[in-house]
Amino acid sequence: MSQQCDTPFGLFQLKRIPDNDKNLQAWNSADLYILNQVNEWFQEGRIDLKNSRILILNDAFGTLSVAMSQFQCDSLSDSFISHDSAKININNNCPDNSANVTFIKSTDALTEKYDLVLFKEFKSQSFLKDQMQKLAPALNTDTLILGGIMAKNLQKNTIELISKIIGPTKASLTWKKARLLFVSTEIETLKNADGIPEKTIANIVSNTVSTYQLDESQELIYNFANVFSKNKLDIGTRFFLQHFPTENLISDYQHQNIIDLGCGNGILALRAAHKYPYATITCVDESYMAIASAKMTLEANLKLDKRKILYQAANALINHEAQSADLILCNPPFHQQYVIGDAIAWQMFKDSKRVLKKGGVLWIVGNRHLGYHLKLKKIFGNHKVIATNNKFVIIKAVKT
Repeated sequence: MSQQCDTPFGLFQLKRIPDNDKNLQAWNSADLYILNQVNEWFQEGRIDLKNSRILILNDAFGTLSVAMSQFQCDSLSDSFISHDSAKININNNCPDNSANVTFIKSTDALTEKYDLVLFKEFKSQSFLKDQMQKLAPALNTDTLILGGIMAKNLQKNTIELISKIIGPTKASLTWKKARLLFVSTEIETLKNADGIPEKTIANIVSNTVSTYQLDESQELIYNFANVFSKNKLDIGTRFFLQHFPTENLISDYQHQNIIDLGCGNGILALRAAHKYPYATITCVDESYMAIASAKMTLEANLKLDKRKILYQAANALINHEAQSADLILCNPPFHQQYVIGDAIAWQMFKDSKRVLKKGGVLWIVGNRHLGYHLKLKKIFGNHKVIATNNKFVIIKAVKT
């Protein structure tokens, strides 16, 4: 369902993905605050948007990308859903501008120098740090940098982090519960071999990967900056591993196609690869960094394994063929950015039913209070609680 968004750059009909909650919209007042400030700079002649290279970071559902699509801009995100939302909203509102916007994955390098940078702050501080480190070499001394964030989400260490990596950062007054972050660049000026000044920031490293070992197997798990629980095994996954599905081990060929849905760093896919040595494993996540992490994890720990392993950044299983999977493993998220809700889980469960073969099984782990058993009962017509503790529950549902 599209909703009307009035900005200084046009009136747009914007859609949020998933769009099954009519109380949620594709933008917030931080988006509008950013666009109002950019328009003010434009009217004052401080920035020539028509002749500027613009970078947008963390554009949740495409509001900034749609508004700026009449100019030349790049949109960098770790979210496949965010990129997909932006593309849909651009095509629905200004399809002739679609060629003006280049979409960049969070794992890719920035190769341009930018005149204007607009960013929405992301929940993960480690990801924000990674982005600022990636951004630094792409700045000029006169680059205008503007962030937007809901006031309740602004942390002191966010301002400190940006100030340390990029330059002095100040927060605006609150407008409709949002604040702006004005960032000044402090760039070391060097000269190249021809004596021409170059702007650069020394000792900046982005796309930092961290690792930890699984207790029992001592296998190394790889994690990019925006991966959930990147420094240690989260307790939900630990509980899942203790009750991992083994019901078809008598027949190695029973589960030929296995999907790790919302794969994160690939731990469940790695366990499935060990338990089902003849199965094709597919890792699916909407985070580009999660997919990169899972690929590193599986390749490092399955060096001699010649099986087919696939990696796909996607919006749940929308693009997967019906009746194509035997087993789906899922640790669903219960929030989308700062919004807590079950929209993502609902889509994962509905997609799983469509994609599973008859007799195929979905296994999930989740917090007990989320009531996933009710959702599975409604979608699949059945469910079975495999294990439970004081915080988590493991449930399976069979496609009949």
